[in-house]
Amino acid sequence: MKMHEDKSLEPILLRSRCHKGRLLYYFPMQQSNCSQDGDSMSSWCGWHTDHGSLTGLTCGMFLRNTVEMPCSDGAAGLYIKTRTGQIVKVVYGEDEIAYQIGETTEIMSRGHLCATPHCVRAPRGDEAFGLERSTFALFMQPDWDEKLNFPDVVHIHKELIPAGVSLTFGEYTEKLLDKYYHLKM
Repeated sequence: MKMHEDKSLEPILLRSRCHKGRLLYYFPMQQSNCSQDGDSMSSWCGWHTDHGSLTGLTCGMFLRNTVEMPCSDGAAGLYIKTRTGQIVKVVYGEDEIAYQIGETTEIMSRGHLCATPHCVRAPRGDEAFGLERSTFALFMQPDWDEKLNFPDVVHIHKELIPAGVSLTFGEYTEKLLDKYYHLKM
């Protein structure tokens, strides 16, 4: 997809030296939390969007006492929100990779591609006690000094980014870190 000023996502990601691979670990739920019937859609990881360009995810692996096992709760796992606000459970196999669009791609595409809101739901029920989850995520993003030209209409982080400005990916990242962690960079 062609981006603003003839930039496209592929060459930006190919030349980037800032991709990050991380093992995401979700601690087991406590016994008292396993059987609660409250709103637990985002019980393992709250709703958010990734600020980079593209995130690749492997299938979640569930363990109890270091032994891999299937999850006893079919409703547990990764969920996304569609553009229309529908909540959908993401289902893919252990030999497949899921991709999520990040905020930087939304900015560069001028809103034609939208960042994917997502969360992770913990399993519930007695069988969920002691069950942990791991997955590998590859966060692909531009180099720190890659210029981002924000569109005239900004849909994300309007309180931080005035419409029509240019920031480097690093400057954008620092603004977000300050917003969430009050780092005053």
